Amino acid sequence: MMLRPLTLCASMVSALALASMTHAAEVVFEGIKDGQIGAEARFRLEGDIVEGDSGRVAEALRKADVSPQQDPWRRIVIALNSSGGEFHEGIDLAITFRRLGLATVVRSADACYSACAIAFLGGVDLPKDPTPVGEDDPLPSQRPSRSLEKDARLGFHAPYLAVPDGNYEAGLVQDAYRAAVLGIARLVALADRLYIVPAELPRLLAPGRDEMYMADDVDAVRVLGISYTDFSYQIRENYGFTQSMILNGCVNRYYHLQRRSSADGFANALSVLNEFIEGSRLMGNGEEAIAFGVRKVMQGTATTWVAYLPIAKTQDGDRFVWCLFSPAVGSPTTFYKPGGTIEELFSQLEVKNDLWSYSSSETTIRLSTGDSIDDMMRALDLVPPQTKLSDVTRQLETYRTTETPMAVK
Repeated sequence: MMLRPLTLCASMVSALALASMTHAAEVVFEGIKDGQIGAEARFRLEGDIVEGDSGRVAEALRKADVSPQQDPWRRIVIALNSSGGEFHEGIDLAITFRRLGLATVVRSADACYSACAIAFLGGVDLPKDPTPVGEDDPLPSQRPSRSLEKDARLGFHAPYLAVPDGNYEAGLVQDAYRAAVLGIARLVALADRLYIVPAELPRLLAPGRDEMYMADDVDAVRVLGISYTDFSYQIRENYGFTQSMILNGCVNRYYHLQRRSSADGFANALSVLNEFIEGSRLMGNGEEAIAFGVRKVMQGTATTWVAYLPIAKTQDGDRFVWCLFSPAVGSPTTFYKPGGTIEELFSQLEVKNDLWSYSSSETTIRLSTGDSIDDMMRALDLVPPQTKLSDVTRQLETYRTTETPMAVK
């Protein structure tokens, strides 16, 4: 009886091809280039991910004489282009990127799947303390820095066993199964350090061998803390925000600022809005007619406005969570406050009708990804969460041509 090896993989290629995979990914130094925020040392990893690739990355940095210690202000970026490979090595690469302070990017027309996508999640800013971090030391606390260029492809799915035809001992199969379970357990344990809410991991691990969870829509990039670097569509001064844009921005940001998917938040927001309307009718206070409304406020010496609507309930279920959407001066934003009625919601404004003091008061619900750049509103926040990244511009232009911008009446 001939016994064959089993391979723990995470790539969308045939089992036979995986069983014969022998070539390690190639890691090359592309030189010092000008980036968006200054000079950066660029590397590229391309090819199948196999055991030892994390060491090859570290060796490539040593050969290029590039490290945070050499220049604590120069970013180190590694571009990834791989169909995947060994799941455990993908995790090891993510850890290596964290320890070495490497930002990750998938460039236009490149693809990063399965084990490569796991590695991609390790991308971070340069460490605040450039002292080298040893393998036995805890992972340093750094902001995530992982980005997708336009037309890049990033896809996740669970690890699986590549099983060529042949006979296998039960113990060998059990060992391989334990390796798969251990790989998933390692990813779960690392999730917080990779800035992924553990509850969102099933999205990455649920797809089967012939399926992919593609990070190609608004919800995916926001939940995973990915910077989508296509800034061709900008929200400029005096932009006309429609009711659909405001609703999308309110619900998306409420969940995305918590690194959670907003996919189910819209049904919940509709249910909450209907509950508020029904309650207002029973109370006879007339607020049902202005449940989604606009109010004029002051921002310093300038006059502006806020739109408001209830989108969730507080944890105790006693009050509504209200979204307040402001075009602000220069950049739109949302903030969130609890309130049972609209009168209660705006009671603080009766004392001082100022947006800045109102939005920063103690009753505001503090929501943040932990990254001030990620917390800023972008055009992609104003469309439904399942909108493909390539369709954001078209969807926003549709709103602008079919809806009237909201304004104080």
